[in-house]
Amino acid sequence: MTVLRHALLGATILASSLVLVSPADAQEMAAAGRQMVDFNIPAQDLGAALNELGRQAGVNIAFPVETVAGRTSARLRGKFTPAEAARRLAAGTGLRVTETGRGALVLVRNERSSDATQDDGGTPSGDEIVVTGFREGLATAREVARKADNLVDVLSADDVGKLPDTNIAEALRRLDSVYLIRDQGEGRYVSIRGVDPILNNVTMNGQTIAVSDTDGESGRAAPLDVLSSSALSRVEIHKVTLPYMDGQSIGGTINIVTPSGFDYKNTYLNLSAEAGYNDFGKDNRIWSGNLAFGTKFGANDQFAIFVSGEYWFKQYTSQSYTTSSPVTSPAYGAKYYFPTSVVMAQSIGQKERYGGSANFEYRPDEDTRAWVRYFFTQYNDDRTRPQITLRGLQGRAVAAPAVRRPIVNPTSATEFGYAGYRAQMETRSEVQQRPVQQLVIGGEHRFGERWTLTGDLNYTTAKEINPYQRYFEAITDTQGALPTEAPAITFVLDNRGLAHPTGFNTALSNGLTYTDPAFNTIYRLRGVTSYVREKTYTGNADLKWDGNLGDRDLELRTGFKFILRDKSVDDTDYRYQFTGPKTTLAGFPGLYARFEEGRGESYVPVGGLNLLAPSRDGYEAFFAAHPDYFTYDAVGAASNSIENDYHLKENIYAGYLMGDLHITPSFSLIAGARVEKTDSDISAQGFVASVTSNPGIPAGRSRLKEVPFKTSDIIDLSQSHSYTNVLPAVVARWELAKNWLLRGSVTTNIGRPDYTDLAPISTIVVSESYDAANNVVSLDGSVEIGNPNLEPYKALNFDASLDYYFPDRSGSVTIGGFYKRVDNAVYSIVNDYRDHVFEGVKYDSFVEETVANAGPGYIRGIELSLQKDLVELPAPFNGLGIYANAAFIESDVEIDIPGRANKHVPFFNQADRIYNVQLYYERGGFSARVAYSFQGDATGSSFGANPDLDNYRSPRKTVDAQVSYTFNGFRLSLTGSNLNNQAALNYRNHDRFFVSSYETYGREFRLGISKTW
Repeated sequence: MTVLRHALLGATILASSLVLVSPADAQEMAAAGRQMVDFNIPAQDLGAALNELGRQAGVNIAFPVETVAGRTSARLRGKFTPAEAARRLAAGTGLRVTETGRGALVLVRNERSSDATQDDGGTPSGDEIVVTGFREGLATAREVARKADNLVDVLSADDVGKLPDTNIAEALRRLDSVYLIRDQGEGRYVSIRGVDPILNNVTMNGQTIAVSDTDGESGRAAPLDVLSSSALSRVEIHKVTLPYMDGQSIGGTINIVTPSGFDYKNTYLNLSAEAGYNDFGKDNRIWSGNLAFGTKFGANDQFAIFVSGEYWFKQYTSQSYTTSSPVTSPAYGAKYYFPTSVVMAQSIGQKERYGGSANFEYRPDEDTRAWVRYFFTQYNDDRTRPQITLRGLQGRAVAAPAVRRPIVNPTSATEFGYAGYRAQMETRSEVQQRPVQQLVIGGEHRFGERWTLTGDLNYTTAKEINPYQRYFEAITDTQGALPTEAPAITFVLDNRGLAHPTGFNTALSNGLTYTDPAFNTIYRLRGVTSYVREKTYTGNADLKWDGNLGDRDLELRTGFKFILRDKSVDDTDYRYQFTGPKTTLAGFPGLYARFEEGRGESYVPVGGLNLLAPSRDGYEAFFAAHPDYFTYDAVGAASNSIENDYHLKENIYAGYLMGDLHITPSFSLIAGARVEKTDSDISAQGFVASVTSNPGIPAGRSRLKEVPFKTSDIIDLSQSHSYTNVLPAVVARWELAKNWLLRGSVTTNIGRPDYTDLAPISTIVVSESYDAANNVVSLDGSVEIGNPNLEPYKALNFDASLDYYFPDRSGSVTIGGFYKRVDNAVYSIVNDYRDHVFEGVKYDSFVEETVANAGPGYIRGIELSLQKDLVELPAPFNGLGIYANAAFIESDVEIDIPGRANKHVPFFNQADRIYNVQLYYERGGFSARVAYSFQGDATGSSFGANPDLDNYRSPRKTVDAQVSYTFNGFRLSLTGSNLNNQAALNYRNHDRFFVSSYETYGREFRLGISKTW
């Protein structure tokens, strides 16, 4: 087990090579291979395209027909050497062309090709460096990105699935400018280029996929932990979008590409399994199994199918520490803060993800393609979270005028006490289910040499279902200390800034502390069931014309798309207040459990504590035995049942027109525009918290009769909103020289506001006041409400990048920069109105807490990337390689928060620095990789009036590794993640000592085996 815990890892799948073409005269071929030829070859069957290449270049090309059967080439236009032209034709087909020293062309295939040339041991010769596995994945990704019209980062299948990246979010963090946001130590959301996840677009094979929610509040942000990293062809991040792409992509578009049966020459079958554990907590096990199958069939292999299935299971334990409501103390400076509450919690649970996909395709000839694709996944999380909140209370008063000891009583910069404290214990148990599915039917047909029509119909749904969610609560207050008495509890801050309880004045708590079950009194049982659903229909049609403008190649493209989205959140809350005889957690068998019981641990963030919390099983048994001790809280249940509920219908209609003109064979310009019209109808409910009369108002003068609702009423609120956006784009691509590529673009995008910001969910308070001097009765109101009239975020984007590709095709170097001007960012605001009308009632004064659009802001950054196979080194070191990237980002937006002096803040979830480095080695079936990831300080999700209390995520450094060995179609791997046991830390006041939260969740180790036929 020790070896397993400390193993280093990294590796991939083996591939082999096959001679594709060989000339009769190597010297003549080499000479011809160096000549530039002006090619014009349409997309077609790969074999036909290679023959046409030979005809246009004036060279003879021979290749085995079966090698290229069923594969289609990309279109090729421009001046290239024959070898470079062959590489471009083969790009994206699962094959890759390389040159030998004699000028011959060699086809290198992925491991998925079953007839790879091998030695007797089933692996390449130990003296030969063959581009396989991770290297082949990088090479494939590099070629896809290189030939793209726009700026796109690509992760190939070998890169996505073969580091310890169990979901797509974890894999994407290895690309530049991608910031990972975690839950329970597992990646869930990604921020791209400092842009909030709600402003990304996620598609599968270019088609919109519905977003699975989390707790009914994640809105447009796609939780990527629901999507497995297995059985993928590649994942793309389009940082520059073209007019045919959705406009909703200020951060970028994440496109997941699934495999096709036509990707494989022969029938393909892969079975894989993993088993492992997490070293935090007890007996936390991990296992998974995957199946993938692809084949072609029919008289002419005109049909193909690819199917995959997955099951993944993980048990986990994590512990967290949180503080809130910090205050200053006169003796320690205006910016030195002490927390007024401390929360210590543990999560114990298990996650599972299962699903499958099927891709059925029909290609009767070179001009026609049709497909039916189905994808399904379900992510389940069953967790129990015990937590203890210690909240400071004021001291008690014994005489007038009352002199009370304040809540926080510091004795030094690192020691303080609470005059009194409330111990609020809560154990939350929940089962969450998140299914996602998609069905796409589409086709493509080429009419003659010029016209191509493509269309798709797409149905996709996502749900979040919480069939069981319970909160078992106990609350007890100590007395507050007098000025002459010691505080009820004393804390000492350690060198990390975490508060350790070190002393108690038990005279204020009947001789007990919160760690004693007899101290803690049963308070309430609360439950929630929720159902969140997104149902979306999309359809698109695209028409493309290939032709010429004079002697210049021209492509024109137009099309339309509709998105019909229906999104709803429906929560049902019930709560039972304990009204029976006082009962502590010691008063009934099994009412409490210690943190270290079961798969839990003694509390690690702050050592030396013997923590306890209510037990789910014991509390439910007590409730069943004494139902008469509990009273149903109808008002509280009604209020909380609607606090997240809304129903949205959003219809989006889009059309575009774009042209791609090759001004020279090496310089192309794309220009066009997209128009999107958005119509939305959103409804929610408001809860009337109070309608209060004023007894001082003269008889008959009350104005409450003007108000059509009373305390505890629920009112329906709805609103419609429409807007149209025109999104122009200009993208230039210039091959400066054979190995140099320059890109530049000016584009526009939008980001529709989050559903939770649009929903008019509200809490309403109404009162009246009387000005006796002027004999005036005023009606006053306040509301917390969303804003259905929010305008979409708008971004004007400037991008430039320069790529250099090493002549021996061993890697590339990229430097790029971007600038985004972003308008209409959304922030919280308080409006103070006079003579304001709300829901048909005119109020003399009205306070509205809502969200609004901000003024202009910007995000800018520099991106650097290097990938290099170190083939120049002598054997055996020529199996080494490096893949590294870095991003430096800054942003600014002006917000208008009353009382805040500094109104310029960064965008949410924007990290200032992001680094990734992977060192890899591949030779003779052995592969190893070590990956280091650094994410710099990043802003949290909200800002308040006091900048000192802004929340930031601390820098995060992680080390992952993998070793593997491939032989005879088998692959054995050993994988470790978070090997440096990095915890998650958030802080305030621009000082990491002022901790707002801390979470630790351990390291993972997995042993895997796979077999490919």
